[in-house]
Amino acid sequence: MNGIEFATPAALALALLALPLAALIRARRRAPIPVPAVGFLAAARPNLRLRLARALPALRVLAVLLLAVAIAGPRRGDARTIVPGEGIDIVISLDLSSSMLQRFGDTTRLAVTKEVVREFIRSRQQDRVGLVVFQQDALALSPPSTDYAALDRMVADLESGLLPDGTGIGVGLAAALTMLQESTAASRVVILLTDGEHNAPSIRPEAAAALAAALNIRVYTIGVVSESPLERAREIDERLLRAIADRTGGRYFVASNPGQLQDVYDEISSLERARITREAFDDYDYFSPWFAAAAAGLLVLELTLGATILRRGPA
Repeated sequence: MNGIEFATPAALALALLALPLAALIRARRRAPIPVPAVGFLAAARPNLRLRLARALPALRVLAVLLLAVAIAGPRRGDARTIVPGEGIDIVISLDLSSSMLQRFGDTTRLAVTKEVVREFIRSRQQDRVGLVVFQQDALALSPPSTDYAALDRMVADLESGLLPDGTGIGVGLAAALTMLQESTAASRVVILLTDGEHNAPSIRPEAAAALAAALNIRVYTIGVVSESPLERAREIDERLLRAIADRTGGRYFVASNPGQLQDVYDEISSLERARITREAFDDYDYFSPWFAAAAAGLLVLELTLGATILRRGPA
């Protein structure tokens, strides 16, 4: 079971109404009553009935507090309504164009990307992972699967030149979306990595991004770039990659060294895990009626006592 939460937390501000009410009651209780002489009353102490009568208005203050809580809608979600096994369906879309053979740290961009992706796959538990590669065209290598060992071998064998050279970002994204469109996972994600500009006569990236948004599939884009801003501007269309991510509710990341690329995949994993581990309850136990009944009971008790055994003045 989950803890107590409120359907309308802002309604708790109504509890502030108890403050002026309490102040008014206190002021009325302290109001002096003029009498000709009070010396003979100095030693008199109020009896229990009088003290209870003076405390009676506090029930009204407590009733206001309980009503504020009732209006705020206290409830508790039933964690048993969460369907177990719901995870993330991820399709990794990798650019294999010849530019991925450029140096990246002590090796090539492609070699580092493969190693990071393999580590990402090995760290999955329930998530299904698919794989798409693209150059001028796209090739779907594996639909979303939990066969992590097979995926690992597949990524390890990737080489540039499987397809005609070029950078078809749009077709690479579209092929990934095709894999995910029938998925019923709690979260559907494409991670698209490229180090170049779209230059293929195929699907426009903007059109593919619009399709992803319509399918409610988030796209995280990763630009593998040089550390020099001047070289980066010539190599990659960062504005396009950022626009794709923004359009779909994802994010654009830059990786200019192997360590950054590893951090990017770790952050994406963290972001998606956070999305589906928030407990979203379909069934609630509501406690508003209990608080409202308690408030009404206190008001009735105040009126009853004030009109009977704690009534001031002659009966």
